[in-house]
Amino acid sequence: MKQKSTGAIASTAAWIFGIATSVLFGALWGRAVVIDTDELGESLSPLSESGEVANAFSEWMTSELVESGVPQGEAEDATQAALATTAVSAALEDLVVDVVDAAATDGAHGGSVDMAAALAPAVPALTESLQSSGIPVSEPQVAAVVADLDPLVIREPDEAAIVGGSSRLAGRLGTAVLVAIVAQIVFGSLYVFAGTDRLQRMKTLLTRFALTGMSFAVLLKLGSWVLDPNGGRAPISETLSLLADSKWVIPAMVGVAGAIAAVLVWMVRASVTPLPAKQVAGSRQRRGAPKPQEG
Repeated sequence: MKQKSTGAIASTAAWIFGIATSVLFGALWGRAVVIDTDELGESLSPLSESGEVANAFSEWMTSELVESGVPQGEAEDATQAALATTAVSAALEDLVVDVVDAAATDGAHGGSVDMAAALAPAVPALTESLQSSGIPVSEPQVAAVVADLDPLVIREPDEAAIVGGSSRLAGRLGTAVLVAIVAQIVFGSLYVFAGTDRLQRMKTLLTRFALTGMSFAVLLKLGSWVLDPNGGRAPISETLSLLADSKWVIPAMVGVAGAIAAVLVWMVRASVTPLPAKQVAGSRQRRGAPKPQEG
């Protein structure tokens, strides 16, 4: 009855250890993505080609043209022509990166994006596209309209950073990492001490830990390809693909460390575990040692 109870406890501990391991790798990867705002901005930059960003830019530009006396139809055509230019696309892509940077700021003044500075490089292309659409404007006129743009507020002064190392999201993910590590230590120890061959059980847990890390890394790389196999198929898919591909090496490296630890435990166990009597007799016979007399 005692053996059954011990076996049930060991099985439950091993199951919880596995769950904690999955949470650990997920939280490690998620926190690494959140705190690296440079790579996060690059991963989110394909969203500049999404319908939401394009519609926001189109509404702003169309309304400015209509207010200046341009007919609605011509204003919409000119806006679409401007969106097709490389300069405007690059400006919107940089704008997405600026939004991420503003979301990561933790100052008391909040976070905002200078829209005038973000769109200033696209003024010549905007002027050219408007002129090609038959709208008589000059570059100084377009520059004046862009310079009057209000900043885009991302974070209010009394709000915490949305992403970055000081954000609440990073803090929660860090807490998840600590909880997972504590659960691994507690339930891993319970599983190890519930058996007689403790080194073997340590090796089992470390092997499971290593395989989970490797599997997590493989799933991230595979998910990155599945979401966007051709590269740039769709803005949302490309963004999710880049997010899945970022920081995949972290679970892989932690998994490799677990594999190395498992090998070390296996070597220690092999050095301290005595050989069975039959193997000892066989090894003596191969070395030419006299076989012990049977009494």
